[in-house]
Amino acid sequence: MSVRAGSSLADARNALGHKKAGYMNRRISSFIASAALVLSASVGFAQATASAGQSIETKGLILTRDGDTLTVDSPNHGKQVIVINDETKVVTPKGLFRHNNMEVTSLVPGLEVSVKGTGDANGQVVAERIEFSKDSLRRANQIHAAMTATKGQVAENQKGVAENQKGVAENQRGISANAEKIGTNAADIRAAEKRFDDLTEFDVKKEFSVTFPTGKSDIPQEAQQQLTDLAKEAQGMKGYLIDVQGFASTSGNADRNQQLSQERAENIVDFLHQKGIPLKNIVNPAAMGTSKPVAGNDTEEDRLKNQRVEVKVLVNRGLNSSK
Repeated sequence: MSVRAGSSLADARNALGHKKAGYMNRRISSFIASAALVLSASVGFAQATASAGQSIETKGLILTRDGDTLTVDSPNHGKQVIVINDETKVVTPKGLFRHNNMEVTSLVPGLEVSVKGTGDANGQVVAERIEFSKDSLRRANQIHAAMTATKGQVAENQKGVAENQKGVAENQRGISANAEKIGTNAADIRAAEKRFDDLTEFDVKKEFSVTFPTGKSDIPQEAQQQLTDLAKEAQGMKGYLIDVQGFASTSGNADRNQQLSQERAENIVDFLHQKGIPLKNIVNPAAMGTSKPVAGNDTEEDRLKNQRVEVKVLVNRGLNSSK
């Protein structure tokens, strides 16, 4: 009798676990699609303005990030331009009365935020405090990872169409398999990725990769001058952002590879910051682990190519054209 009871309890727990997993996957897919609809709907609409000295408290979704400004879609205030500066506090709740300070690099499109600030002479809101939950940041990063992964796969597929029609079917299956790995619906991701790109299309002004020895995350000496030149060049551009993505080879275990890709990206960010790049001009550094290899992992030479950080200087095409 006790064996049956134990078995029934285990079955119930397993069923509940599957139900929760399915629910979370549906929530992520739904959030991606909903966020994309909000983002795409913002194109062409006038932005709300705030009176100089007016106290503003608003909640909404970050639509775009352009250096030291954000565009937030708020149900109460519409599309509002938020200015961030060195005095802006970026926090996430920790218990009832405490908060953790966060870097401004966490303010990525798709993030749900609460903003408290004051209107300036330009009708924008100078943010004194921006708050968001860890769950919201996790969802925004999932959207970013999903779109990044699918965008790379779509580009390969488009090239395959021109080369061989037979390859189209295989590439489409590759998209679906890739989307399943990140736990989302492929159709939703492709639609969200397209809508997101329509709104936040960037020109890549400069890019290169920094490679790292196996198991290391310190920036090689020969790459430091490249990064110094990039920082100097970027500071002469209007409304620039720097995108930093860290990668690893498949040598070592998965947890260590993920950690290495994170450490490599963070070290690049620290170096650029030391060279005068404000953190508000750096997109939240991404740890991509062993995804998107540019070579095989069978030889040391190929592994070196995969053990890299990709650095890009981006300028928002749409926002620049409107200025």
